Amino acid sequence: MRPMGITHEDFQRARRISRAIQEYLETTHQNGIRSTDIYPYLAKKGLIQKDRHNGLHLRRFFMKLKKDNLLNLIPQCTCNPGLVNEFNEWYFYKAKDDLHEVNIDRDLDESNVPIIVPDISEKEIDELIIKAKPHIVRLPKRDPAHFTIQEKETRENYPRAYEYWTDRELEIMERAFKKFQRVDKVAELLERQPSMVELKLRELNLINE
Repeated sequence: MRPMGITHEDFQRARRISRAIQEYLETTHQNGIRSTDIYPYLAKKGLIQKDRHNGLHLRRFFMKLKKDNLLNLIPQCTCNPGLVNEFNEWYFYKAKDDLHEVNIDRDLDESNVPIIVPDISEKEIDELIIKAKPHIVRLPKRDPAHFTIQEKETRENYPRAYEYWTDRELEIMERAFKKFQRVDKVAELLERQPSMVELKLRELNLINE
């Protein structure tokens, strides 16, 4: 049976995060780095939602995997428990490539979770995002003058956060998700928080548990 709370998108995200961490460790020749060190890199690649707490969403994602005994989907990750869950410390060490791939494939097979692989490469997805951006720019935007301080801070990372959803944007979102099969890339196109895009996709039954 599939672990409770873990979705197809979570499995795919864990694999992408794992590869990115491995890439970072090999490129920088570092080992034993903390989540606060790796967070900017993962956020820049669009693999985790940005926040003003230096990786809160990233740590919550690790905790979600840990609770379902799936932290080994990211074999570079080691958890040092704190006094309470919110204060766990996460460290990352370079994994052996062969061990990394075997562990991930085994865990996915045992969980009976099919992995949805996009029909196009990440490079092609990025090219499509660039081509589609003008359509997003033309969407209506609210006057942020009456936004709260927190909303304005969020808008610095996600320029279309808190915008009203229009039929045109929903149409673009649906087409993009069917093409990309990745919430993070759809969110990058729409310039919205990945969590909000995922919620909207679920409301439209485009993502099923």
